[in-house]
Amino acid sequence: MNKWALWAAALGVGIMSWSVADGASAWCRMTTEGGAQVGTTPCVEKGAPLVWNNPCLSYAIDGRASEWMDLADIERAVDASFATWADADCNGDTPNLIFKPLQPSTCRRAEFNTTGNVNTIAFLDPWKDPCADSDEPGYDNNAFAVTVVWHNTSTGEILDADMMINDQLATRFNAGGPYANCPDTGCEPGNPGEADLANIVTHEAGHFIGIGHSEVPTATMFASAERQSVDKRTLDPDDIEAVCTIYPPDSGNLDSSCNATPIGGLELNCETDDQGNLLTCDEPGSAGGSNGCSAGRLSNPTDGPWGALVLALLGLSVLRRRAAEF
Repeated sequence: MNKWALWAAALGVGIMSWSVADGASAWCRMTTEGGAQVGTTPCVEKGAPLVWNNPCLSYAIDGRASEWMDLADIERAVDASFATWADADCNGDTPNLIFKPLQPSTCRRAEFNTTGNVNTIAFLDPWKDPCADSDEPGYDNNAFAVTVVWHNTSTGEILDADMMINDQLATRFNAGGPYANCPDTGCEPGNPGEADLANIVTHEAGHFIGIGHSEVPTATMFASAERQSVDKRTLDPDDIEAVCTIYPPDSGNLDSSCNATPIGGLELNCETDDQGNLLTCDEPGSAGGSNGCSAGRLSNPTDGPWGALVLALLGLSVLRRRAAEF
């Protein structure tokens, strides 16, 4: 199985739906048998639900930042997005979940390695895997972002999650920048107009921790949004129920001293080997060091029971009647 075959394990793409499921809950969990629930289709019930066994998690933003925002502004948006989930109100307590931002990385690929790893957040222009062949298709042009969740296909344990954000200029029918930290009243309209980065990342952070889509239109995990909206920065009761159920407050005793080292060890340098030589896309990371998060291929993914779910946040055009898909 090559690296692209793994990507085909499941593609969860939401479409606009305004119907709400009967009953109090409409959120879904991602499982080893499927990604995010789509529209009014039922949650995927087969397979093991995805979850971080160690919910003390770290992430790193690629230091090259974005065409549209500098690194400091991106860090503020991303940190606030993850904090929204960690600070959810579980009946007076918070989820058993901690996020620790790391220093910037040089990692722009969605991959899991056993010899050094990082949960990366990167902005891509062109909108495709940096090591993809020139004739290989990129990510969906309607997508603001994709989150790739690497997991154990037997147990559902999440091993790594990587968030790729579309840094191309949006057009009338495609997603992308410019991005901004918009006021609480929403982003200024335009052609295409700004998109609120935290609105996008808060949704993607839900996938990062194993939550699928919701049928509740006001939920952060609902599968569509307006381009200028900031509504998804605030969790709906349905989102809160999801995170408090999956990571209940009484399931552990995490504190700020917890160990957030990624599975396989931490590696923030993904582009050079231990001698400073540029890694090519055909080279794995240095097996002897912690270079596993390399610009090269995933280190022999067929040696373990690993798979990936790819979840896309698809964007509105400037036409408000067109739906975004996450």
